Amino acid sequence: MSLDKENNKHRGYTADSKLNSGDDSLEGRWSNIQADYRKRNPNITDEDVDLEQGNFDNMIANIARRTNRSTKEIEKEIRDWDL
Repeated sequence: MSLDKENNKHRGYTADSKLNSGDDSLEGRWSNIQADYRKRNPNITDEDVDLEQGNFDNMIANIARRTNRSTKEIEKEIRDWDL
């Protein structure tokens, strides 16, 4: 497996990874949709979504940069994601 594919490997996320089902905050929604979001955006790496490296806004900026979109577009997409 190439290094790029290894970096895109998802760390234990499954369709059942709904951690905060009642949390409507952007961060709560992210925890509920992360696996699906990453499946639809396979170019997003573990490092892009690693909250230990920074805060949630930093993660949104990483995703925006990786997908060539604005942070507002990413926030709206997460907010509007169909659970």
